[in-house]
Amino acid sequence: MKNYTILALFVLVHTFFYGQEQTQDTIKIAPVEVTALRSSSPLKNLPVNVVVVNQRAILETQPPSATEILKYIPGVVVQNDGGITSTPIIRGLSRERAPILIDGNSFVGGRIRSYALIDPWQVERVEVIKGPASAFWGSDAVSGLVNVITRKAENGYGKDFKVGASLYGGYQSVNSYSRGRLEVEGRGNGFDFLIGGGIRDASNTDTPGGEIPNSQFKSNYFDWNIGYSPAENHRFEFSGKIFKNEDVGFPGGLGAPGPPIRVRLFSPDEQTGYNFNYTGKKLSSVIEEVGFSAYFKQQRLHIDQVTNVRFPNTMNVNRRIDVNLDVDVDFGGIKAFTALRLAENSKLTVGADYLREHRFGTKRELVVDIFNPMGVQVNQVAPPPGQIQPDSYATSIGIFAVEEWKVSDAVDLLIALRYDNVKNEIESEPFFIPAIASLYNADNSSDNNSALTGNIGAKFHASEKSDFSVNLANSFRGPDLFSKYNFADGVIPNPDLGPEKGIFYELGYAYDSDNFDFNLNFYQNFVNDLYVPVSVDFQGTPNIQNQAIGKAKLTGLEYQLSHTIGKLSSVFLTGSYIRGKNEITNDDLAFMPANQNILGFQIRNNSDTFFGRFETVIVGEQDKPAPTERETDSYNLFNLSAGFNLHNLFSNFPYSKFVLSVDNLVNEEYQSHVFRGTPGNQTRFLAPGRSINAQLIIRLGVAGKH
Repeated sequence: MKNYTILALFVLVHTFFYGQEQTQDTIKIAPVEVTALRSSSPLKNLPVNVVVVNQRAILETQPPSATEILKYIPGVVVQNDGGITSTPIIRGLSRERAPILIDGNSFVGGRIRSYALIDPWQVERVEVIKGPASAFWGSDAVSGLVNVITRKAENGYGKDFKVGASLYGGYQSVNSYSRGRLEVEGRGNGFDFLIGGGIRDASNTDTPGGEIPNSQFKSNYFDWNIGYSPAENHRFEFSGKIFKNEDVGFPGGLGAPGPPIRVRLFSPDEQTGYNFNYTGKKLSSVIEEVGFSAYFKQQRLHIDQVTNVRFPNTMNVNRRIDVNLDVDVDFGGIKAFTALRLAENSKLTVGADYLREHRFGTKRELVVDIFNPMGVQVNQVAPPPGQIQPDSYATSIGIFAVEEWKVSDAVDLLIALRYDNVKNEIESEPFFIPAIASLYNADNSSDNNSALTGNIGAKFHASEKSDFSVNLANSFRGPDLFSKYNFADGVIPNPDLGPEKGIFYELGYAYDSDNFDFNLNFYQNFVNDLYVPVSVDFQGTPNIQNQAIGKAKLTGLEYQLSHTIGKLSSVFLTGSYIRGKNEITNDDLAFMPANQNILGFQIRNNSDTFFGRFETVIVGEQDKPAPTERETDSYNLFNLSAGFNLHNLFSNFPYSKFVLSVDNLVNEEYQSHVFRGTPGNQTRFLAPGRSINAQLIIRLGVAGKH
């Protein structure tokens, strides 16, 4: 019933403003190009569902984390663990099945933390592929893919040397989250550079039901992007980042919301990365674009975890287990492509990727304190520290070809084909637990998995304003090192895992006029050999093991409407529906988001000095939980924001943008169905309460000119 009410309200607003809009012009936006399908391509011609979030939208919605940049995209919801660790769920699947790229470079080794290593102020735009992207990027992209494009200075070729600086500051009241960033940038004489650094500091998050313990975090980082263009169409780039998270709480221990059984900290969580890149464009009448990138990243994660084991039916501690773990990963890769214009109406992009991951065996220090019923410590056990698992490795090689063919003015066709080989291997020792070592033999301590994936799509331009699209694809996810080889608390490895494979189709319609836009997409995704967590008995205790026994069917519908009011204002409605089933057990899949709609309006005056936004987020109940989950109630949220471009308001004023917003205006108490808790969403893991957020950005010199 709510969906019909929303549509009725939208039609009412549309009718109210109809007479006014006929006499007002809209501002034309330059055609959008994306790189999510490997080379630069006009977004309007692509049958693949790609959504772009640009820098202006990022700055004006002031997302506190990189994941929050995606929250307005239909079919994407944020899975939040209560602190800094959050990931997007794209069309019902997340993490390993919806990977993240940074400037087109793979990010592996810990996707639960990957978005926490990106500051939204660093981001130029985010490109999101909704639907399988294996034919373009290889393994893992079963439900979608996120490509984060970071900012760089203006190209310096043919320009005089100029410098500038930028200062960013923000505050969020719900967790006393303060953040800041300082940048220096310049360009000229062929060179360009953007060098910056930032800090973040947050306390525990407040909710209407109380504070979320152990949700605090601190961060500091330094990054750089230095380019040289010997000619207008050539650019060499060296970029990198040094990032450190400290005192990062991982909330939602098994006792939540009562006294926590487990308290886990990431302290520190460090990443160092380097990237060398070359891009050439319009090199000849045939070679339209060439790209090459070599990158290396090093992750060093220290986990400090305290687990309290209590006497039955009491809150008295029996044992306190203090474990310190070092979980380190090195990875790097090379990618190269060339886009060839073999005919006026055809572009062929061919290339290859190489990725190497080295997951070091976990190193552990363990202390167990034992108490009597009176709470007095009576013993302590401390095994010798050391490495408790062998090192493991993954190597992947892929080659691909993507053909974009403009068959006629009315038809655009896209065909992609890719071959991947993924090799996994583990060393023979050490194994702290002999029973884990016994799982391995000569046949499963290494393996090779190959796959041929493809994508074929067509977009039919029925008129100047209407487009129909159809897209067919298959997907491939090679077994990850953690599931195959690594032992974790309560989770045992499965070295016999094979790849997941899927088949997908999508139908879409888009209407785009000066005053009214409408998009509708229906899709189904069939995934075979889905990894399903299965309860197993291991050495007399219950554990979880990933087993490739699932057969999933995901069905979804997404829609988006917007109506322009004047030149720069609009009303909008977005919504999504998704359901997922394990067709072998007939169980609902875990973390299926509830139906969600966002209805609102955004205003902006013609001189672009003032902008504002009001929205209501309407989320239905989720009454089809997975066996490891519980039902969650419906809820409504109200958000309000306003901002000023002070440089447009005052003459000779430097570029300055101020934004003030209030999220969860009425302090609604709610739990998102996809908030994890442990296990599943069975703990009552409340979302943040009312939050007042503020942001100020000042850019001086050349920094304010682009």
